[in-house]
Amino acid sequence: MNNGDDYIGIAGREDKEAIYQIWRDIFISDRLYLSIIFNDLYPNLTPFVYKCGKEVISTAFALPVSIGEIKGEYIYGVATIEKARGAGAASALMNHICSHFDGLGEKFLIVRPAEKQLFGYYMKQGFTLPLKRKEIHICLENTGEVSLTKTRQMSQLTPSFLNKRRVAIESPLYLWPEEIYKTIINLTLLDRGCTCRFRYRNKDEYIIAHADYNTPNCVTIEETSLLLGKNCNLSDKIIFNLLRETALSVNERAEQIVIYTPESHTGTCFALAKPLTSSIQIIEKLQSGFFNFTLE
Repeated sequence: MNNGDDYIGIAGREDKEAIYQIWRDIFISDRLYLSIIFNDLYPNLTPFVYKCGKEVISTAFALPVSIGEIKGEYIYGVATIEKARGAGAASALMNHICSHFDGLGEKFLIVRPAEKQLFGYYMKQGFTLPLKRKEIHICLENTGEVSLTKTRQMSQLTPSFLNKRRVAIESPLYLWPEEIYKTIINLTLLDRGCTCRFRYRNKDEYIIAHADYNTPNCVTIEETSLLLGKNCNLSDKIIFNLLRETALSVNERAEQIVIYTPESHTGTCFALAKPLTSSIQIIEKLQSGFFNFTLE
């Protein structure tokens, strides 16, 4: 699909409103959510468009992400307007994005398919490296309203602290620029979530949690530094209680917690990577890292 006057490339300023309309029509109509995406996040990403004449028919965002010194991009918000679907616009846009970042010397791209049936589509686009994470399920009793213990000195996360703490964690993590953590925190809070900073064994730790709309009595611990380090585990009663109290602060009727932790062998495939290099060392590094994203 390319009719001569078509344009595939980085979006111009004049395209932002059209991209906004596509997001509103396809993804979500919540104005607060869209405000965070298009005010906080948009200046820190690279927007791409496929334009037929002057009309934007397909779009995608690229967010910078790295693992160690290896730089790549997370492809987010891939969308095509209804009348243009099935004609290859999204595939052409993805091919262009791959060539663009390959030419800049970046080493990988990542996508997180929103639906199971999309995994096959992205694998055909060359996203064949599975990124996995483990789900831990904890059952809770319905204990009613619980307040976070003041003696633990819990406070709100800041982008600066989240960035520094994640960089310092021993496990190999996919890291975002500090500016993107602001969006992660704001959207978590908007989504009935909780982001906590507190002291544990003389270290500053954090938990990011949110309600699960598909399972009303479940709270997801999207990420916690408590389980990313080498010496922390759920057998520690203090850690268990911290997770429990955080979950109940999000949903006082929570009966279950789901916790995501790194697992590159037996975990569930969560996202797909496309290495832009044949380096075995880089591919192994990509596969062993913990990739997590809290914006969807």
